[in-house]
Amino acid sequence: MRIALSAGAAALLTLGTAAATATAAPAHDNDSVIWGTVVSGPDLKVRDEPSTHGSILTKMPYGSEDRVKCAVRGMSVHGNPHWYWLEGVRGWVSAEYVDTGGRHVPSCGSSSEDPCPQWRDRDHHQDCDPCGYRDH
Repeated sequence: MRIALSAGAAALLTLGTAAATATAAPAHDNDSVIWGTVVSGPDLKVRDEPSTHGSILTKMPYGSEDRVKCAVRGMSVHGNPHWYWLEGVRGWVSAEYVDTGGRHVPSCGSSSEDPCPQWRDRDHHQDCDPCGYRDH
């Protein structure tokens, strides 16, 4: 089944059951695209910044998928400070709740299309480095 979510731009997400997700890999035509599967339920909140304080743009149901563009260090969720930028829904989700099948997600700072330039010149939160611009 396919559903469409609206968050400024429509995104098609594939919805599957837990059993189907665990036993069958989704068919994707482009191996260079990193697909992330929501492993949190009932719904994963997609936010406008890599923090649980960010506004909720939309929600993604358990088992849905989207393209993972890049990762940043943001607010830690259950000890995991990484957040993913999802291309389809155009928002941030905690990496704690998204399975990329073990694929390495590049840093947003090295991405050709920076999804969060607004973070470059401000210190949002002492524990939050949303686009990886601070020296580590």
